[in-house]
Amino acid sequence: MNYPGLRYLLQKYEGFQVVCVPCNQFGGQAPGTSDEERAIAREKFNYPVTVVDKLLVNGPDADPLYKYLKSAQPVSLPNAAGKTAAQALSKDQGALEWNYTKFLCDKRGIPVKRFKSAFDPVEFEGDVRLLLAGKEVTPPECVSHPGRSVCNVDRILQA
Repeated sequence: MNYPGLRYLLQKYEGFQVVCVPCNQFGGQAPGTSDEERAIAREKFNYPVTVVDKLLVNGPDADPLYKYLKSAQPVSLPNAAGKTAAQALSKDQGALEWNYTKFLCDKRGIPVKRFKSAFDPVEFEGDVRLLLAGKEVTPPECVSHPGRSVCNVDRILQA
């Protein structure tokens, strides 16, 4: 589900980049070496992407990159129905729920949104358009209520 959507965004938007970070903390889904995981990702993307060495993303030994990403965006969207961000947080503040959690970052590398693993990347295309235009992303509730006026990306881009 993630590879086709990410490939679509990569091919459509100049300036959009994907960095893949293999991790074997989720059911042993990435048991290979970093080089083997790079080969698998490139085969699935059928498009050149950056695949870094395997990292730990959760727990006390999590890589500093993931400590930063999780502190900036501690809740994956869409979050649990009806829960506030504080209520949706796990006991390991900001722990990733599963592989393929996606962090959307602006041009400066600041994480602006975080999406659950099953969330199709095509669904955040509007936010990609906004970021590439130097605008702020839509509010988090737009994931569940895209019809709201504050969620209309074309209107925001014209403003």
